[in-house]
Amino acid sequence: MNDREPQPRQSGRHRRGTVTEQVGSRSWDPAERAAAEQLDQIEPAWIVWYGTGTRHFHAVAVWPAAEPLIVRARTADELRALMREAEDTTPPSRGETMPETPDTPHPTDDPRTVCWDLPHDLPIVGKARAMATETLAAWALHHLVDDAVLVVGELLANAIVHGEPVVRLSLWADADEFQIQVTDRGPGQPRHLTLDPESLHGRGLAIVRALAHDTGVIPLPDRPGKTVWARWRLSVGDR
Repeated sequence: MNDREPQPRQSGRHRRGTVTEQVGSRSWDPAERAAAEQLDQIEPAWIVWYGTGTRHFHAVAVWPAAEPLIVRARTADELRALMREAEDTTPPSRGETMPETPDTPHPTDDPRTVCWDLPHDLPIVGKARAMATETLAAWALHHLVDDAVLVVGELLANAIVHGEPVVRLSLWADADEFQIQVTDRGPGQPRHLTLDPESLHGRGLAIVRALAHDTGVIPLPDRPGKTVWARWRLSVGDR
């Protein structure tokens, strides 16, 4: 007879000492991803995606708020309900409005600005490039799309890889200039590197400096972090 007391059973899916298993894609995951992509298209105030590893739908609000607003759910319908609830209980910060996809350009003498607080995750760079393309088209700055979208990708990638959350992308324009700003909370400062001709990485800031008319870095005044900006001057023809 064994007099030892039974050991309490460990909770959780993974137990110490066991081998972890790679989560594989299921047959219905493509349908879930398609549902997330459709929801992402019809919800301009949110970035929506489906994670095959987590088996959940995720959404992050793109209007400025005190803290990043992220919701997740097991189904698209549940996620949509949580998004509506979040919009009712967590309005944009004072002076800000929820983003809308603009249909027509604003008058060129009015300043225009949009900004998004983005997840600290490299896959978001592609989505941010698409949002920047739509914004530039709506502002009738078609001639800047190729260069500006490349700069958005380079600055965001640097902020996500070398900086710390929260990462914010801002686009700003008036009659005289267009500007991209990427802010993160990391204490480090961007550096221009001396690279060999065969180097594959480290050319991001050099690319930004070559494409924009002006570029620079502004430290955040009240906390760790910085804003890296790139600016284009607009001619009469551009307006």
